[in-house]
Amino acid sequence: MDGLSFAQAGRLGTDVAPIRQDLREREESLIDLLSRASHLLSEGLLHQVKEYGISASEWRVLAALSQRDGMAMTELAEHVLFKQPTLTKAIDRMERGQLVQRRTPIEDRRRTLVHLTERGRRVAAPLVARARQHAIAVSRAFGEAPSRELKEALLQLIERVQEMPREARTRGRSVGD
Repeated sequence: MDGLSFAQAGRLGTDVAPIRQDLREREESLIDLLSRASHLLSEGLLHQVKEYGISASEWRVLAALSQRDGMAMTELAEHVLFKQPTLTKAIDRMERGQLVQRRTPIEDRRRTLVHLTERGRRVAAPLVARARQHAIAVSRAFGEAPSRELKEALLQLIERVQEMPREARTRGRSVGD
């Protein structure tokens, strides 16, 4: 669609029906559609994040810690969907940039908690505000009721997939099968 959204194309007088039909005829899998939607939804926000000199992975950590500061590394890795080595590298970079700080609680020396620094809070605050504005704009463009229904459906999908045994979730056919 040459970079135009359905809404933009409609405002420009472009007939979006053939475009929408072409997408439906491709018979894309749920995973492909979710990936495409995720990419399109995050694209604009990630561009703004990069203007602050923050990488996409650093943004995900900042956003998670803005919701709940002081997360354990394992919990944070799960929340941001990173493998442990990827998170460790991101946290190392973010510590050097004085965005986060690792702390070990006295009561459990085996755990490492990640906290935002004052600088991290200052950097995260406007980005979190932009993320909220972005979410509101997307919800309005899609419609309030369809947005709520989609969120509920996605939450159900996540719950059901998490209930599946790990082997069933990771088992798949290799390319070329």
